[in-house]
Amino acid sequence: MLESLDGRIESVISNDIIFGKILGRKEEFIRNKDRGIDEKFSELTFCTLTANTSAEMGLKCQEYLNTLQQFDLESLRTALVYCHYRFPNTRSKFISQNFRHKNLLDEILDSDQRRDKLIETYMGIGMKEASHFLRNIGFFQYPILDKHIQRFLSSYYGKEIKIKNRKDYEREEILFMDISKKYDLEPGIMDLVVWYLMTGKILK
Repeated sequence: MLESLDGRIESVISNDIIFGKILGRKEEFIRNKDRGIDEKFSELTFCTLTANTSAEMGLKCQEYLNTLQQFDLESLRTALVYCHYRFPNTRSKFISQNFRHKNLLDEILDSDQRRDKLIETYMGIGMKEASHFLRNIGFFQYPILDKHIQRFLSSYYGKEIKIKNRKDYEREEILFMDISKKYDLEPGIMDLVVWYLMTGKILK
């Protein structure tokens, strides 16, 4: 199984079209680092929305929320219901609370403890969501261990990988970082390679 997965990884990296799209996505993420606070907060909101649902649903909701004139609790809840989002009550609460602290984002991003500070400051942001957000705005050193990556790691290492808490995440992300080093790719970019292997898609 290990040899076949390594072969599949190599086939993605060596495919000029597929890997070219991945590198194109990387360039988008790098540009995001210089965007304004509203764009960064929108990306944080996207990562909040993707928890326990699909990236496609997160994108759909993100695009709709970007049209809102205000981020009060009821406006957000109404918007998420309109998008047929699974958790409109909980996530509207998270986003409305986070909106009050959006201006702290740039200060947090300048910190060497940026991932920890994101988790401490924003509701609905755990290790995976913080890592996802940081990758999407140009910080590529943080593995994003969603269900697809956990399934890949289980197959790659021949053991069940199931993350239940922060301690699990910190332990298993070392395994993913080892694979990234093997292919001389940053973890946030290796994530796109593996995500393509597991889903056939290159999203964000």
